[in-house]
Amino acid sequence: MPKKNKRDKKYQGPKLPKRPENFHSFPECVKWLKKSVYIIVRGRKIKIDKQESINWITLGSGFIAAPNRYVTAAHVINDPEKDELAQHQNGDKYYLLRHDDDNNWHCRIFEPKLDKEIFIYPDIDLAVIYLDDEFYQVNDRIFADRNDFIRISKEFLPIGSEVGVLGYPLCELGFQERDINKPLIGNILLRTDRGVVNCRYQTSTTNYLYEFTLAFNPGNSGGPIFDVKTGKVISIVKGFRSIRINERENMISEENAKQLKVYKEKAFIETLNANYSFGFATPTFLDIFKKHNIVS
Repeated sequence: MPKKNKRDKKYQGPKLPKRPENFHSFPECVKWLKKSVYIIVRGRKIKIDKQESINWITLGSGFIAAPNRYVTAAHVINDPEKDELAQHQNGDKYYLLRHDDDNNWHCRIFEPKLDKEIFIYPDIDLAVIYLDDEFYQVNDRIFADRNDFIRISKEFLPIGSEVGVLGYPLCELGFQERDINKPLIGNILLRTDRGVVNCRYQTSTTNYLYEFTLAFNPGNSGGPIFDVKTGKVISIVKGFRSIRINERENMISEENAKQLKVYKEKAFIETLNANYSFGFATPTFLDIFKKHNIVS
């Protein structure tokens, strides 16, 4: 049988670069991971002057953790501390959108059904959403690569390890002329921060939490916290605790009081709080991730 000439091979186009197993710098790690991080916004039907409309509420952040699998925090979908607007209802639509510093963006609207495409685990603050194939491609138009997902660490990370966070804090998605096909992507800014694991502890036989030096803001919830060396997710943003460690009364001098236009008291209370950002360690989620084919 004659050997095939290399020229006879069908050209398949340039090969996509392979994701590194380890990263040499924090910016390099973020460059690869940012393609998988999306803001999540919920749309709910309402009536205004007897006309049906959709009210869109920005919920938080999340990330692609495997092909067709989006992961966020349970309280992003169902927040027990808020009213019914913060709880998932049948008929709710969800808008996922990413927009990075290179002005690359992608969005998708869909309507997941509870316990069919959207699964919520409040005890460990985890939610998994199934994405359809049209999230990636419609006809010949490709929007995202199925291999652009953030790998999950199955191991604990030692305290002192450097970590990063990605998400869309302090963002509010709006639409030009109220057209959902015209998102105001300039308002959606991907943000990152860098810190260390400063503590890890166990709250039950299966649940483990980390504390971080990272600063979390509203909208960070559900975003990935990752090992900067491997780029693997080691936790998901849950929130922060504020512990009052000092409180004292300060007197206001007559000279300073004259400069105050509204405040007329002779003293004020100064408080000092210690803030701890925290999230569950990924080994807590492994059984759920296996159930949804996110890890093997």
